[in-house]
Amino acid sequence: MIMRKMFLCTLAFFGFLNFSVAQHHIPNSEWLLVKTFEQNRVVELFRLKAQEAKAFDIPAFIKENEDLDRIIINGQFRTQFSTTIIKFDSKDQNKEAGQICKDVDAELIPFLGVWGSGRRDLTGVDVNSIVPSTSAEEAGMTGKEIITEYNDHLISNFPELKEQVLSSEIGERVVLNIQKGDAEYEKLVILGSRGLTNINYRFCHEKQEDIIEKTLTIKEPVSFSTYPNPTNAISRVHFKSGSKEDIIFSVSDIQGNVVHKKTYNNMEGELNIEYNLDQHVNGTYIISIQQGKEIYTSTVQLIKD
Repeated sequence: MIMRKMFLCTLAFFGFLNFSVAQHHIPNSEWLLVKTFEQNRVVELFRLKAQEAKAFDIPAFIKENEDLDRIIINGQFRTQFSTTIIKFDSKDQNKEAGQICKDVDAELIPFLGVWGSGRRDLTGVDVNSIVPSTSAEEAGMTGKEIITEYNDHLISNFPELKEQVLSSEIGERVVLNIQKGDAEYEKLVILGSRGLTNINYRFCHEKQEDIIEKTLTIKEPVSFSTYPNPTNAISRVHFKSGSKEDIIFSVSDIQGNVVHKKTYNNMEGELNIEYNLDQHVNGTYIISIQQGKEIYTSTVQLIKD
């Protein structure tokens, strides 16, 4: 018999409300909310957190309580670089199917790497913290900055910023308008990625071991940065990837002529390069990293003293 935790509905509701609000500021969290119904009335309502949520046997609970009119299970397991969303609703399902199956769909989504909150005057998003080893950190972003525009789109709150990021592409170069104190400036950021997995449970006729889960291997997020920009000579290149494929590093002028090219074998997660542009004339140069089929580019302006 699976142990259940009974809570007063009022306490459970307010606890869930506080948790929902807090997750914007605390990215790491695991929770499950379970509700059972009989004759359209709630029989049981409880919430599990952290390790208790991760250890909860969802298929066993569903099988044990399949005689109830309805079971609803919702949850979310979140880390800095991935989110797993869990759903089950027995309504309109064929309980006589006999088995509980799990459908898994995983993908990579664009990720900027900031956690923040909207300003009361709706003039932007206060950056509260930067997620380590992300695009935001590589671009030199810091806390206490205010994001006011994303690719010329005015930002008034955090959900609006999130919407703009999700409508972009992984590896896309975006321009952020930033305020800090009396200063206003732009920052160029190359978007990284984070994993999003949706897990849906259902009654089924197949045995679970016969189900092929359509999953995507979630790689570590890629980060790529060049600094300083502009530069008077040295351009420092930082590249981080979960892949071990060889890297082709190249530099081209604005007309597309390749002025430097080098291959780095046996990639070990992180690559740091110092390239000296001093032998070239003033102008704009394109720095590229190719790893497998993926190509990452950044422009650097050379202004000699």
